[in-house]
Amino acid sequence: MAVLPFFFIPLPPIMIVANMNLHEVFACLMSELPKLKWKRDSLLQKAIKEIRKSEEGLVTLMYDYRIPSSNNQYIIYFHREQPFGPVVSGFLFVLFDGNKRFVIKWTEKGIPEIHILTSHFLQRYKERFLKQPELTANEVAVRYFSRNGAMKPMMVDERINKHIEEYGEFAGEGFLVQDGFCFKLSGEEALEGGEQPIRISFFTTFMPLSDMTDSQREAIFDECMKDIDALGR
Repeated sequence: MAVLPFFFIPLPPIMIVANMNLHEVFACLMSELPKLKWKRDSLLQKAIKEIRKSEEGLVTLMYDYRIPSSNNQYIIYFHREQPFGPVVSGFLFVLFDGNKRFVIKWTEKGIPEIHILTSHFLQRYKERFLKQPELTANEVAVRYFSRNGAMKPMMVDERINKHIEEYGEFAGEGFLVQDGFCFKLSGEEALEGGEQPIRISFFTTFMPLSDMTDSQREAIFDECMKDIDALGR
C-alpha cells in the first residue's frame, strides 16, 4: 500500500481557525472532503431538478453545510451559466477571523494549494465585472470560481501593478482568467522533515481587462508571449 503524504493523513475532527499553519488547514480540509463529496452527491439530483425547472438560464444553488464533529462551515454549490449548459459543482470553506471573513478553495490534485478570496476582491469582482449589487459574498465567490476554472499564473511587474513595491516580495504574481486579471499576494510554507510545501494565494483585487490601461494590457500580452516563445524552444 502506498504511503500517503503528511497532509493527506486523516485528522481527528478539528475546527479550522485563522492561526493554524497551512499544513494543518489543508489536512483538515482534505480529511473532510469525503463528507463533502457524499453530501454533494446526495444533493445532486435535487439540485439538477431545481435548475431544470428554472426559467432563467443563469442559476446558482448554494447549500450551507456544517460538519457537526468539527463545526467547520462549508458551501456546496451548483451553478449553470446558460440554458442547457453544464452544471458546475464544488465546495468552498468560510473562515472567520474576528470581523474579517474569507472564502477558501483548495486543490484536490497536484501541488497542494489554498486560494483565499478576500472581501475586497469579492467586492471588486462584483462591482467591476458582475455589476449586480444585490449578490451576496457567497454568491459572488461561487460565480467567480464557476466561471474561472482555468487560471493562468504570470509574473507581475510595475507595468501591471504600479503599487507593487508597497506589497513587497509576495506581490510578484497574478492570475489571468476568463473574466479579467486577479491581483494576489502569494507565498508557500514548508515544514521540517521534507514535506511538500503548500502554496497560498490571497486574492486582493480584480480588474476586467477592458478597465486596465493600454500599458497594463501590453504587459500582460508580453508575459503570455514569453510562455509561447518558451514552448517553441
